[in-house]
Amino acid sequence: MRRWARAAVVAVALVAVSCGGSETTETAVSITDPPQITRWVTVGGIEVPIGTTDGPRGGEWEPFAGFSHTPQGAALAAITQSVQLATASDRTWPTILSGVAAPGEGRDLYAAHRSLVEISETDPEMVPTIVGYTVDEYSDDTATVDVVQRFSDDSLASSTTQVVWIDGDWRLNLPSDDTTAVTALDGLPSELVDLEETRK
Repeated sequence: MRRWARAAVVAVALVAVSCGGSETTETAVSITDPPQITRWVTVGGIEVPIGTTDGPRGGEWEPFAGFSHTPQGAALAAITQSVQLATASDRTWPTILSGVAAPGEGRDLYAAHRSLVEISETDPEMVPTIVGYTVDEYSDDTATVDVVQRFSDDSLASSTTQVVWIDGDWRLNLPSDDTTAVTALDGLPSELVDLEETRK
């Protein structure tokens, strides 16, 4: 079994969330302009990008928040919040969940399932590298982001994550039906917003 698939099972792969249609915003925005990255921080063994102006604000020891109301802010929310939730410890996951996920059936389902398992330290060979992302849909209220990851055997996968704009910030819209959206890739998408060159 390819490492990207095993990673999804052990919750190293990014949280996969439901996709839904939405109205297109009237404001002209670019979904392919990359965010300006100031640094990368390690969360649960996975490096995630921190934007200069698009967020998140605050430290990595608290739920990631404070994203710009832009496609770039939505993408950074999808990446950082997914990793933070997927790698949260047995002690911290309730705090992280309430801070990064929108209220609803999906969040309740996640909590019910997460309370039944214990997660030990992550196998370094399972840890993905965030390569970049594509934005499938974007409006003022919702965004669907495919986060592209590379694993230690050079295999590639993408995980589909939806975020919603609520209470002045982007938050994960977790699925309510146990679905996952992790897809093996043969190569990098042509429309990829590449983040690898921003690592320092």
